[in-house]
Formats: sequence, structure tokens, C-alpha cells
Amino acid sequence: MKRIGLYLFIIGITFIKAYGQEDSGPVNTGAANYLTIPVDARSAAMGGAGVAISRGNNAVFHNGAATLSEAMHKGGVTYTYSPWMRDYESGYSLHSLGGFYKINKRNAILLGFRYFGYPEMDGIGEDASGIHPKEIAVAAGYAYEVIKNLSVSATFKYLYSDMGKIGNSNGASSVAFDLGILYKREIKDWEGAGWSVGIHASNLGPKIKYLTSKEALPAMVKVGGAADLPFASMHRLTLTADLGYRLSPDDVQALNVSAGAEYAWMEHLMLRGGYHYGDKNKGDASYATAGAGVEYAGVHLDFAWMFAGHECLARNTFWISLGYSF
Repeated sequence: MKRIGLYLFIIGITFIKAYGQEDSGPVNTGAANYLTIPVDARSAAMGGAGVAISRGNNAVFHNGAATLSEAMHKGGVTYTYSPWMRDYESGYSLHSLGGFYKINKRNAILLGFRYFGYPEMDGIGEDASGIHPKEIAVAAGYAYEVIKNLSVSATFKYLYSDMGKIGNSNGASSVAFDLGILYKREIKDWEGAGWSVGIHASNLGPKIKYLTSKEALPAMVKVGGAADLPFASMHRLTLTADLGYRLSPDDVQALNVSAGAEYAWMEHLMLRGGYHYGDKNKGDASYATAGAGVEYAGVHLDFAWMFAGHECLARNTFWISLGYSF
């Protein structure tokens, strides 16, 4: 059944989101659902929230406008690996690479790459060779500060599904756009403290055409908020939450919530925790997360772990990120 389900996914007939519930009935989730998986370990450890938090290396995935709120660095790049659904079946994996570079105080460019691999499939019909399905998303964006404290961003993505040799088709492709807004202010009479709010619309674009169908992208809109609260000179607490709504396909239109917190000691050691709430009847899971990170001389290493019940296919998944900011 796993192989049959995977074959149906590859030709565009998707049933349940990759991190959904084993006991849910059939739900058409469209295509390219790997775009809804938390991308980096920092955000994943906070329940997947990221619309309003700074640190620009992975902002291209969450809200490109947040890049210009990164006051400490001019640029950076981060690589993340996650063995997705490893308790369900080995072979699924998500790789991502995110980066940014500030041209000046008011302008920045964003770059992103995602690779999602599936387990090898047996040949179908006369094709006896193994099939190695994979999906790729390449992103490039631009962030601009409109006025003081208010930034916007636009990101273009090229999406490609490599299905291997199935019938007369070797793959399918499409394009998508992300749009972001971020507003950030300092908290009066609290040195170093601030708050931010943001809006991010992602995966807006035409359907992907497969062999026998056209499937909608996982379009999403999120509103998020965050607060950075320093205590003394060595401690900082960041609180953040996102409220999201899945726009397409029609079968999975639903609200979801992600929230988390990060404690930082001397900006070198971070502890994080969070929770994501999703509607299981729409193929979304609810789960808790936790993680930690270290940073020194611009190099940062982050780790996150998912805690979920047996019904969640992505239970016990982890993320590990390694990056450099300058």
C-alpha cells in the first residue's frame, strides 16, 4: 500500500499530507506539500512559527521582509537536513539551503533551495528499473524597506517534480510567488526590547500538471507576531506565534496555529520549545517541538525534535541546521 500511495502521489493524486494522520480518511491535499514542512531547526523547534522573527538566513522561507530586521549581520547562509517520516518508512528526506545579503540598510536579496527525496520505488509496468522520485524548489527574492520599521518582500519560486520514467513523462513543473510584510518597533523604556508583526502569503501560483491531472499548490497565508525581551545583559526571551489559513486545495482549507519561545544566554546558547495545532480532518497534524542551538563567531548549529502521537506519520522527526552569518 505504501508503494501504491507513493505512485498515486507522484502522478498528482495526493491523499494525505506527509505529516498527517494514519487514521484519517482520503483527503486531496494537492501537490508539492513538502513546501509546508518546517524548513529550519530554529523555526521547527518553535512549532514552525517564523513570520515575525528576525535572523535572515532562512527568512526566504518564512517572510523575506524579516531579512531587513536582522541588525547584527550583513549576510549569511544556512543548510538544514531532516529525515522526514523516518518512523514510517526510511528514505524520505528534506534538504534546504537559505541565505541573504544586504545590499544596504534598505535593500536585500534572498536565495533559497529545497530538495525533498522519496524512497526508491519498484518499476511499474514494463519499466523494471527503480524510480527515485524527488521534488525541487529554487527561490530568489528581494526585500525593501518602504519606510522606517516597515519592510516588504517578494519571492519567485521554480518548482519541479522529478517522477522518474513513468509513461511518457519524466516530470512536472510550475512557478509560485511569496509576498511578505513586516513591521517592527522598539518597546519604550526597555532597552534592546522590541516587537514585530508580519504577514506572509506563500505558494501562490498555477496548478502543476501531471500525467492525468492538474493539482493545486499548497497556498497559505499567515499572520504572525513576536516579542524580543532582554533581561539584564546576558538573557533574552523571544516569544512568537503564527495564525495560518490554508487556501488550497479546497479539501484542506483550514486554520492552523504555531507558537513558540526561545531563551538565549549571552547570544551563544539557545533553548527553544513550541507547539503546532492543525486540523487532523484536513490532513494536518498537531505536535509539540523542542530544540537547542549554539552560536559563536558567526557560526551557528541548531537542532529540533518533534513530539507527536502514534497517529502522526512524522513523529520523532528531527532537524539539524548549520550556518554562518557575517
